[in-house]
Amino acid sequence: MSRSDADIATVFMVEPGHYEWPAILLAASLRAFATDRISIHAYCRASLIEQLHADTINWFDRTGIELAAIEPDFEVIYPQGNKLYACAAERNTPATVLFDTDMFLLRPVRLADTLVDGCISGRPTGPWMWGKTPEEWRPAYESVGLELPRLRLARPNGTFTAPSMSAGYVGYTDASFGGVWRDTALEIERKRIAKGIYPTLDQISLPVAATKAGLRLNFIDPKWNLAGKIDRQAIWNVNAYHYQKAEWLLDLPVKWLADELLKDATDFASLEEIIAFYEREAARPVEVLHNEGYWKAVIRKQRKVDEPHKP
Repeated sequence: MSRSDADIATVFMVEPGHYEWPAILLAASLRAFATDRISIHAYCRASLIEQLHADTINWFDRTGIELAAIEPDFEVIYPQGNKLYACAAERNTPATVLFDTDMFLLRPVRLADTLVDGCISGRPTGPWMWGKTPEEWRPAYESVGLELPRLRLARPNGTFTAPSMSAGYVGYTDASFGGVWRDTALEIERKRIAKGIYPTLDQISLPVAATKAGLRLNFIDPKWNLAGKIDRQAIWNVNAYHYQKAEWLLDLPVKWLADELLKDATDFASLEEIIAFYEREAARPVEVLHNEGYWKAVIRKQRKVDEPHKP
């Protein structure tokens, strides 16, 4: 299928080292299980794209995955926010579904089922996420000249806050929203009137950007972005699994499905084999999450500038 024929653009980040094999697994699962007419877009920071392994680039090329560079402009390195620039990149397809790279589909699904015109779709946040009370959200909205919205999010555990959704799976049909989301995050970062903006600036800026764009939040079932331990039967009731760490996925009963997806779409016979290959062969730039030196190169600088809220 040509990209111009696609109804939905699926978007994710790929970066040298830790995020090459997860990008391949995610893309393989999209090709196997997304029943929509999709295009697949992988984005990498321009400063790092030449360090991607040749096998990654060649596999993307063979399978019709578009690899493009982005140039984030955060004040300090903020890898979790690079996907906002990926969303803001120009594409022929207005509808977008963003995936965190450390996710993959577990069964045939229709991504369009999560899309509603005039809405941003995603799962509601858990109580551990940023913004535990409505008042904690006020500075984030005020940073872009907005009043705190009247709507609230009630969670099963009894917490009550302003509406907020995870930025791990985000779907929308308004092609301009990616740019609004990126610009909102940059403004919140610049003014720094929200407490603890790192490392959750993507999540903080998402509902604020939706309000700024005049869009509503459409909360979808957590099965579209489920984290934590799952069993073998999850392939019947989980759509997208957010495994977060390789060691967790390696120990789970659904690991066999990752193996099968890789055997079907790549030259690797198992998850262990592809992980070992990239551990051995891939570049390890310090500014990429989970690579050696990341804490010193990124987190230390974030903590230095992450000022507390100023009333």
